[in-house]
Formats: sequence, structure tokens, C-alpha cells
Amino acid sequence: MEKNMSPIEKMPFFVTFHGKNKAVIDIKAFEKWIDDAEFLSREDKQDREQAFEDLERGAALDLSEAMKEW
Repeated sequence: MEKNMSPIEKMPFFVTFHGKNKAVIDIKAFEKWIDDAEFLSREDKQDREQAFEDLERGAALDLSEAMKEW
């Protein structure tokens, strides 16, 4: 069965599928995986932290609105 698994199913944060191209993941496990990942630079991690802070303050970019204006 291991051979037939998709790449996402092998990830430590994967829980189950929710539909076509949709997966349920464990957010805490995903956050830990991201933090432990060596592919993020220091600047990437700082940008990510800033984006989450902005989101908590309600200052996040509304992408659909921005695309309409662009």
C-alpha cells in the first residue's frame, strides 16, 4: 500500500482527504514541520511571522479584491 500513497499522504501532518485536491491536515504538526524545514530562509520565516501578525490584526490583504483592482 505504501507504493500507492500520494506524496501528501506521506507527510507527517496529513490526516485524510476531504475531496478532490483537498486534504485535512493537523495544523500544529504542519506548523512544526514548517518551522523545522530547512528550505525556509531566515527572511522567509520573518515574512511568514509578519503575515500571521497582520492577519491577527485584520490587516491581511484581501487577494480577491486586490486582483479586481489590479
